[in-house]
Amino acid sequence: MKIYYVLIFIITCLFNIDIVSAKSCSLDLIVLNYKKANAAYKAKNYQKALISWLPLAKAGFGPAQRQIAQMYETGIGVERSESTAYFWATLAHHGGDLAGSQLFNDMRQKLLPELLTEVKTKVDQWVAETINCSGKLPVLASNSHNHSYKIVKNKRISNKNSQLIDKNLSSVLRLAAGQNFANSLYLSIIDRFDFYNGSRYDRYVGWTPLNKLKNKSLNVLKLSVSNFHDIKPEYFAKAILFVAKRRIFGRLPDSRLIDPFMRIIKGKRVFGSVYPDIKNRNYYKMMNQAFSMADQLPRSLKRFIDIVDEIHYNPTSKYYKRSGTIDAKGAFYIKSLSSDGHRLMFVRRKVLFSSPLFFLQTFIHEGTHAVQDQIAHKKWGEIKRTRKIISALKLSGGNLKEINDLKKKNKIKLKFVNRWYRGVKTKKGRVQDIEFECEATQNEVKAVKIVGASPDIMKGSGYIKLCPEAQRQVIKWRDEISSIKRTIAR
Repeated sequence: MKIYYVLIFIITCLFNIDIVSAKSCSLDLIVLNYKKANAAYKAKNYQKALISWLPLAKAGFGPAQRQIAQMYETGIGVERSESTAYFWATLAHHGGDLAGSQLFNDMRQKLLPELLTEVKTKVDQWVAETINCSGKLPVLASNSHNHSYKIVKNKRISNKNSQLIDKNLSSVLRLAAGQNFANSLYLSIIDRFDFYNGSRYDRYVGWTPLNKLKNKSLNVLKLSVSNFHDIKPEYFAKAILFVAKRRIFGRLPDSRLIDPFMRIIKGKRVFGSVYPDIKNRNYYKMMNQAFSMADQLPRSLKRFIDIVDEIHYNPTSKYYKRSGTIDAKGAFYIKSLSSDGHRLMFVRRKVLFSSPLFFLQTFIHEGTHAVQDQIAHKKWGEIKRTRKIISALKLSGGNLKEINDLKKKNKIKLKFVNRWYRGVKTKKGRVQDIEFECEATQNEVKAVKIVGASPDIMKGSGYIKLCPEAQRQVIKWRDEISSIKRTIAR
C-alpha cells in the first residue's frame, strides 16, 4: 500500500552565474530570528531589533521590510526619515505583506511627488542580497543566489516527463525568484521537490503533509509534472512562490500575506487558480454559497463536508497546451495526495457552468470518498498490527482458534482495503469498485433533498443509473412530492 519514490539527483538552481558556498536559511531559522527581533523591539532594544531585521529585509523578506519601514516612519529607535520609510514600505508592498502594503498606500498619499519619484528610482534599482545561515544568525553574504534542491520522482513517471523536470525546473525557479531575486529567500525554505505524473490537466502544487514524511523537519513540495505543460511557465512559477510564502507567513502571528489565490471559508482552505483567465472571485462567492447551504444538513451528512481540508480550483485554462482528453468530471478526490488533516478535493468545472447546489452535491460525493479513504487507511493499519500479533502468537505456540479468528477478521478488512485501493478484478483487469460511488451517490440524494432541491437535479449524476438503491431513493422522493401535491389539490 506504499507509494514508492526514486531519488534521481540533486539539482542546483543558479539564479546567476556565481557559485557560492553560503548555506540557505531554513524556515525555522528565518522564523526564529524574525521573532527574536520582534521580542527585542517590544523590550525597547531597538538597535538589536534593527540589526536582526536588516539581513532578512535586504534579502527580500516582506515582514522584516515592513518592520523597518515602521521604525523610520515613526522615528522609534532610528532617526525619522520619510524617504527611507517609504522605500522599505514599497518593498514590503511588492513582497505581499499586508501591513506593509497599507503603510505604503498611506504614505504614498501624503508624500510630495518628487520624493515619490526619488524613492521609485531607488526601488527599481534595488537588488536583493543573499543571506548566509551557516551560523545561528542570518548574515549578508555575496550577491549570488544559488540553491541546491533534492528532486524525487515517482517511479511511474515516464522518461519523457522525467526529461521535462530536468530541463525546465531551474528556469521555472528563476522565474519564481524574480528579476532582482527578491523571492529567493522564500524559495530557499524548500528542501525537496516530489514529482508525480498527474493527469494532463492536473496543476497541483502543495506541501507534503508531515504525517507522510519520515523526517518531520523537511519542507517537501509535492507537484504534478503536468505543470510543465503550460504555454507560459510563469504561472507554474507563481504557484510555487505563493506556496512557499504561505508557509512562512503562516508561522508569523503578526504578518498576513496578500494572497489572491487562497481564502479560508468555513474553516477550509479554498485555493483559486493562478491563471489570469480563471475568475477566482466568482469561485470564492460560489463556495461561500455552497457552504452556507450545507449548514442545513444534519451531522450525519455534514461529516462528509467537514472531513475535506482543502478545495483546489482546477478548470482548464487557455494557457494549457490543448491535447488529449479533458477530464469531464466536475470534481474529484485524490487519495494519493490526501491523508488525515490534509484531505484534498479538486474542482474541475468552471463556476460559470455551475451552481451552489452542484457544489454541495460535489462536496458530499467527494467527501464520502474522503471518509472511505480514511476507513481504508485505518483498516490497513489494523491489518498490519494484527499480522504482528498473529506472528507473535505463532512463535509462542498460541491458541489456534484465536489465530484463525484474527486471520478471518483481517481477511474481511483486507477485502475492503483492496477494493478501495486496487478496485475489483474483471476479465479486463482491475476496475474501480462501483459500490463506493453508489454510497457517495446515495448521500448526494439525501443532501439535495434536505436543502429543498428537485429530484431532477440527480439527472446530471453519472452514477444514478448504475446504483439501484440511489434510483429507489429518487423514485420514493418523487412519490412523496406527488402525494403532497395530491393532498394540496384536495
